[in-house]
Amino acid sequence: MIDVIIYVEDFPTLVGYLDTRAPHLLARDEGNNLIMPPVVTGFARTPAIVNGDKLLAYMRLTDEQAETWLGTPGVEVLAQAEYIGRETGDTVYQALFADAEATAKYDSVYDRTPREVDDGEGGTLTITPPAKFGVMA
Repeated sequence: MIDVIIYVEDFPTLVGYLDTRAPHLLARDEGNNLIMPPVVTGFARTPAIVNGDKLLAYMRLTDEQAETWLGTPGVEVLAQAEYIGRETGDTVYQALFADAEATAKYDSVYDRTPREVDDGEGGTLTITPPAKFGVMA
């Protein structure tokens, strides 16, 4: 098994591709219509992060699933590591943040920028989102 962080620049196009070529990978209602918003099924993952049409997901894939997903048009692997236990997530994120291009794509979907928020007492607090949006146990 491997853990991967995937990046999809155009999620609606990916949904169209899956609907035609692998409809079993999309959740459907009792009338066999796509559930909206679309939900991709069939693998273990953390909740996806979406920004506009872009999407990130942290996934754990079997070898068979990896063969399918890593060859799917529009799906780009930003970082990956063989699953070896709890430390796998750290390895995946180290690989991601060591690659400037992958990090830029990651940041285009998941905003890690510190924000000032009202503290409710007339001041402000700086909130910094965690660097990692998801890691599987």
